[in-house]
Amino acid sequence: MQTNHYIVDDAGNFRFTSVGLEEQGPLLAKAGIDPKSIKSYEEYLQSRKAAGPYFLEYLREQTDRMLEGQPNTTEWQAVRSIAFGSDEEQKALIEKMKRKQQFRIV
Repeated sequence: MQTNHYIVDDAGNFRFTSVGLEEQGPLLAKAGIDPKSIKSYEEYLQSRKAAGPYFLEYLREQTDRMLEGQPNTTEWQAVRSIAFGSDEEQKALIEKMKRKQQFRIV
């Protein structure tokens, strides 16, 4: 079995590809798991389950990293709010976006 993230050979040996190490390594590390220590597909599944509680934190960090240096637009604020914000924050941003759409420059 082979994906962009890992390879499992005919003997059942598991290893991450360089893409898998880059993309999944930081999440697994949050759970204290060295991705290079995973030797079977079953261990991989167990490690992903163990890393589950850290996923939202990991996602927030990845989002911040990807948006670093980008304009802080209302639309990006809304994306962050949908993923990580409170109901009140989401409602306030929806209202802000509605008001923004009402103004047209001609």
